Amino acid sequence: MMKLRIATGLGLVLLMATMIGSAKVSQAQDDGGVTLASLAGKFAARGSGFETVCFNTLFTALEDCATAPHVVPFNLTQIQHTTRDAAGNGCSISTTTSAPVFGSRFPAGVNTRTNVSTTTSFDPATGSGTGSGSQYVGGSCNGAVFDPTGSTKVATFTFSFDVSDSGNRIESITTGYSAITSAEPVSFPSVAGSIKGVVFSQTGIRLQPQD
Repeated sequence: MMKLRIATGLGLVLLMATMIGSAKVSQAQDDGGVTLASLAGKFAARGSGFETVCFNTLFTALEDCATAPHVVPFNLTQIQHTTRDAAGNGCSISTTTSAPVFGSRFPAGVNTRTNVSTTTSFDPATGSGTGSGSQYVGGSCNGAVFDPTGSTKVATFTFSFDVSDSGNRIESITTGYSAITSAEPVSFPSVAGSIKGVVFSQTGIRLQPQD
């Protein structure tokens, strides 16, 4: 059970950071809408939720939930920093803490992930949209551009979001998350199908520029 806290690194460390970007009010808002380009910039967010992680018999490795003998729900809390461009692409760094829902005598697990996303649809009139992305161990963000140097892809995800407060606040929710089999993270390598039942929502607030 000691390794349970490590497995949270595979969870949706979510990804919510990239799903949402910063928001800057554009002239288009005077006409009743927020443009995708006006959501470019930097964003800080906090979110929470839970996920189900599946383990092998001895809790020494993850296993596809279809065959895993142990299924453990985890609580998640996350903070993120995202940079978005005018086309709706984003790159973010997220830090997530997690612990088994039923409690544990071990410290909460902590992990950092790089999340890369793109907006797949956006309605300026309603301020609602959808997106998809990939999650990595390693790599870095150069603004909204992902630098894959030293990175390993561990998951893909989808999300929906709604913009409010003239584009300065974005609520987002995960609509899909799929782990990918890989050699990372070294302590607990990702396994396809080992993460299920992800429920995660997040609120992002635009970072105001310094005068």
